[in-house]
Amino acid sequence: MTTTTLRVWADVLCPWCWMGHRRLAQAIAESGVAARIEHRSFLLAPEGPGPGRRRIGEVAAVEWGISEADWGLRRDRIEEAGRADGLTVRMDTAWALDSRPAHRVLKLAAARGLDETAAWEAMFAAHLRDNLDVADWSVLAKLETGLERAEVVALGENEEYAAEVLADHEEGQARGVRSVPTVVHGDRLLSGARSVAELAEFVRSAAKAVA
Repeated sequence: MTTTTLRVWADVLCPWCWMGHRRLAQAIAESGVAARIEHRSFLLAPEGPGPGRRRIGEVAAVEWGISEADWGLRRDRIEEAGRADGLTVRMDTAWALDSRPAHRVLKLAAARGLDETAAWEAMFAAHLRDNLDVADWSVLAKLETGLERAEVVALGENEEYAAEVLADHEEGQARGVRSVPTVVHGDRLLSGARSVAELAEFVRSAAKAVA
């Protein structure tokens, strides 16, 4: 049986990406298709966060200009959607941060041949559920990504995989990725928070294209 390769652009900061991560795994299981996922980095804030160490709830009001009432509605919608997928998402107290260190750790895990899906799951949970600072190398070293702590600490002392993360982001933009998560097969893109059924249909159609 031919294995279908799907490329997924995502940012660990994005709650919809965590939901998409879970839904795509379920969709593949339900589709009956032999498929593998190649994870790609996409930076929602490529220039990094604004000055100071701030929580998302504060940034929404001060920087994004969202009223307290509107932010409450948006936050509740995200958190309720997460619960429907069995996920605990805490938006108000998640940190506004630079996700590039987290993406570099995920690149290292992939290069070591570790379970990328598990590593991404650990990173999503750390940021969105546990509200840890995943831009802090001492925090990243403690996450269950399959890497040794010393490897992660050493990564923070150099620029290894920084270029690869940026290359992923730029490739995504060139392919037309404008929001995440986006699943790509060939020239076909499926963007946004899609249902398991929609994702399963995309997986089956991708498999037919290479049959």
